[in-house]
Amino acid sequence: MAIPDILGARLIETVKDNDLGGAFLMLGRQSWKGRGRGAGAEVFDETLAKYLPNIDAEDLKNPDDRYSERFFETLGFSSVDSLDFSDFEKASIVQDLGGTLPSELENRFDVIFDGGTCEHVFDLPTAYRNIDKMLRPGGVFISHAPANNWVAHGFYQISPEIVFGFWAQSMGYEVLHCVFQPIRPRAARRVVAITNPLVTGKRPKLKGALPRGMPVIMNFAVRKSKDPVEPKSRVLQSDYVVRWEAARK
Repeated sequence: MAIPDILGARLIETVKDNDLGGAFLMLGRQSWKGRGRGAGAEVFDETLAKYLPNIDAEDLKNPDDRYSERFFETLGFSSVDSLDFSDFEKASIVQDLGGTLPSELENRFDVIFDGGTCEHVFDLPTAYRNIDKMLRPGGVFISHAPANNWVAHGFYQISPEIVFGFWAQSMGYEVLHCVFQPIRPRAARRVVAITNPLVTGKRPKLKGALPRGMPVIMNFAVRKSKDPVEPKSRVLQSDYVVRWEAARK
């Protein structure tokens, strides 16, 4: 798992636009690919100049290895941890995200970032509920999830209904954003938003065209309520809930 320049720019925007900080956890120990070439590099340079004007791209590299702790520390987090099923990349926390979560990990982090882990966890609902347990009240979950043209990459390609049907409707989270980002340099500037089915009452629709045949990431961020919320016991697709309620009326 690695963070290229396009997704690095999206992370900087999310962290700075929402004034995020505190204890940070990345799922999997993310490598830092950093600045590449072409439009992706241009987007990264523009974003870095806007949000971190005194930082050079070279300053974001770990001095001793290829991983991304230095990047997240530079964004302003007070601590940076990584969680993985295995210690093969020397994650600071070795834990099965789809297993039983130990109590010492509950309410521990202010921000959790999934840059390509959850789609590889077969028990995805458990993984997401464990993320909720690890977040403190008011904490933010950021996800760069494979959404299109990722067949054979993992167990899942993630749907917008995860954002609206699970995180918002069932878990009571606030949706900070949900957009689609092609990750090839030539499409770096083509960010496509999506309609909110909890507002429209209809299935989510893209607000623009995605490039054909190109891998696309669903980039979303959701914030946990500061007040206690009792999660709904059942997770239902949002547009069907609207239909069922209309039929009952």
